[in-house]
Amino acid sequence: MTPLTPRTRLGLSLASVLALAILATGAASPGDGARRHTRLTKSVPAKDTVLAASPPSIDLWFSEPVELGASRIRLTAGERAVALGPVTRDDDVKDAPLSAKVPAPLAPGEYTVSWSTASKDGHVVKGTFAFTVRP
Repeated sequence: MTPLTPRTRLGLSLASVLALAILATGAASPGDGARRHTRLTKSVPAKDTVLAASPPSIDLWFSEPVELGASRIRLTAGERAVALGPVTRDDDVKDAPLSAKVPAPLAPGEYTVSWSTASKDGHVVKGTFAFTVRP
């Protein structure tokens, strides 16, 4: 094996430092990904709330603008799907939520909202949360 010259050693050292710097800036902790992509910031009804009456709609706010055409809101009671109106958004209102009307009053019980949407960059995000309507 040929001994390395000081110049070669310096070049390898600089390359190593550069590679580590690139890895360090590109590496993300698990929580960082959530900050870079759309996330649900608010919902009505809110997660884990107990309501005295059926909500008139399911409303979802996000951390950045989302594509209406790629957005879905589903409501279930146990395994049973509950009918909702189409997903809409009032584009004339700044930061308007995605909204789906609840066409008929919900019976007392626990409900799960499942949602999915996509940000302008096409990244799909989804989630679920529950709420309860009390008797």
